Amino acid sequence: MRRRSAVSGLLSVLVTGLPGGLVTGCAEPGGLEVSGPARSPAPAELPVRVSEGPGRPGLRRPATFEIAGTVRLTRLRWKSWGGPAAEAVGEVSGPWCGPSCRARHRARVSFSGRVGQDRHAYYSRVSVVVDGLPSEQHNELRELRLHVPKR
Repeated sequence: MRRRSAVSGLLSVLVTGLPGGLVTGCAEPGGLEVSGPARSPAPAELPVRVSEGPGRPGLRRPATFEIAGTVRLTRLRWKSWGGPAAEAVGEVSGPWCGPSCRARHRARVSFSGRVGQDRHAYYSRVSVVVDGLPSEQHNELRELRLHVPKR
């Protein structure tokens, strides 16, 4: 009887201790350390839009676009859209230019600063590059803020 209880005691130790030893056998001394929030899967790509202002619909690859009522982009042809930056070429006009320059200028346009919303992302900034403009007029077209609808 003594032998049986010794064998059953040994089996109990092996059965309960072995899985615990296997689980902790690969951990660092002191146990496994977990910190920070759990990683969540990367969000699906959101369709990207741009907004001309409050109450205006979000646009994708617009052919024309108005910025704060003072800068008008027309004849836009898109090289890229949806990534960290959207690139286009077209024409720019508006009262920012003053009476000394032509009504329209050839321009390179870059939308950037994607902001994610529930169902869409929106570009939050735009820069317009126009060759041949005086620097003070050119500076007025850099890093313009765009309207981003509230969630």
